[in-house]
Amino acid sequence: MSTKLVQIAQAGNFRQAQPPQVFVAQGEQIEFVNAGSGGTLLVLTPETAAILSPTPGSPVTIAGGATVTYTFLTPTGSGYLAQVLPDGATPEPIQGQGAEGPVLTILPSTNRDPGDRTGN
Repeated sequence: MSTKLVQIAQAGNFRQAQPPQVFVAQGEQIEFVNAGSGGTLLVLTPETAAILSPTPGSPVTIAGGATVTYTFLTPTGSGYLAQVLPDGATPEPIQGQGAEGPVLTILPSTNRDPGDRTGN
């Protein structure tokens, strides 16, 4: 079983994940690492939460320097989405479609509102 590492970092005045997309494969783990000093919210669509074990609530709070790890269950569709936000932001429903196939796309905080570059 392999582990896919996703690093969450502050980039200027917004949060982003590197890499921003990972392939969803049953039995593989995904580890979200908050590389910053401030807390991060990991917002998941219901479809994304349903393919993770243990099943997370949304949003998942990740303290600065902390990690959270999940195991992928069998993907049942495509276009899985998540978003990273600074701690204290108000999560809103994630808009848009993900990539074709069993791929998890992790949107940066700037995608919440194109006119608001702070991610808040």
